[in-house]
Amino acid sequence: MTKGMIQGHRRISGPSETPDGFPLPLSGRPLTKTPVVVRKAGVELKQYPETFIHGQEVLAEDEIRLTCLGSGNPFVRRAQAATGWLCELGNGDKFVFDVGGGTVQNLWSLEIHPALLDKLFLTHLHLDHVGDFHVLYDALGWARNSPLHVWGPSGYTQEMGTAHFCEMMDKAALWHDQSKIGIVPGEGMEIIAHEFDYGKLGPANPKMLVYDENGVQIYAFPTVHCIYGTVGYRLEWNGLSFSFHGDGSPSGIEADQAKGVDVFMHEVFLDAETFARKNNMPLQIAKNVVGEHTTGDRFGQLMEIVQPGLGVGYHYILDDDTVDAMYELLWKTSDIPMVLAQDLTVINITPEQIVTRQADSNLLHWTPPAPPNAPRGTVGARSDAKIPQWLVDSVVPPLD
Repeated sequence: MTKGMIQGHRRISGPSETPDGFPLPLSGRPLTKTPVVVRKAGVELKQYPETFIHGQEVLAEDEIRLTCLGSGNPFVRRAQAATGWLCELGNGDKFVFDVGGGTVQNLWSLEIHPALLDKLFLTHLHLDHVGDFHVLYDALGWARNSPLHVWGPSGYTQEMGTAHFCEMMDKAALWHDQSKIGIVPGEGMEIIAHEFDYGKLGPANPKMLVYDENGVQIYAFPTVHCIYGTVGYRLEWNGLSFSFHGDGSPSGIEADQAKGVDVFMHEVFLDAETFARKNNMPLQIAKNVVGEHTTGDRFGQLMEIVQPGLGVGYHYILDDDTVDAMYELLWKTSDIPMVLAQDLTVINITPEQIVTRQADSNLLHWTPPAPPNAPRGTVGARSDAKIPQWLVDSVVPPLD
């Protein structure tokens, strides 16, 4: 198949569909044949523009919007960041779930003021799920003027848990923070970890309420991925729900905790042979990697247990020839409506329907206006780590 030219995040020429009739990646259309899932027949449905542009659509009081900040894996590409999602609720709350490499540029391109982006939930500490942590902290901290709050599980040892990770991230930013104080407000230069005890999860207690504010409940549940200390999350609000599972081999525990959600967001992998070929790696290594993840056919098995309104797959290698291949795996075991996420796939959930589109963002964005109640921040004294005076004296004076 001849590929069209790709500019930015958009394909500008060439074929528009795969042999099986799916939109091609980067065509501006979601990778699904069910972009609208009607949940209540006989009612008037909200009409959405074909393309989502942030700031031009107001969420209803009973609506959730999910935006894929990154649909990929450690092989970060210009058109596919690693894993991350943004959740926006009709009550104004916003949450970020995982922040893999490349995700923050997609988040920032949606032109949301940083003061509204201070709640981050981590499923585990693989770098393709936390690689943009400092980018989030830096790019948004100077205008957020409030701490970055981070939720995540404890680890097998204290050093392998979320709290220690946040402490190390804070320490690694010491020079950065010291250089900024006295120039910009310092209130955004703080990381607050909300670590929950993974060890309290078990057969009798397979989920844990880790967030309960403003009518929003977020539960953590264990997933099976590589080593001790990985979780997924289920968010419930206003009669709507979704689950986000990070990575992992399919398990009955996670399927049970996601049962009946409106949107079931789960990683999905191609078979080991295709993975090896695409990445030019030995087949045995590919089998080792794929064995820690969920292939398309096994994702379908989970779908049949969960029975969601919509299944969403991410964390796969996006390409023209992988869309049909992935759906062929998915449809071996389930015919429930599904979508393969691309970066900036947008999913609106209402009581009446679930609608999937692609976003069009501003690649040359600036900081949007601050919300009325945004913290202002204060500028304090400069750091004691001053530049030597002899070097300061060498600065070329400005022109009159």
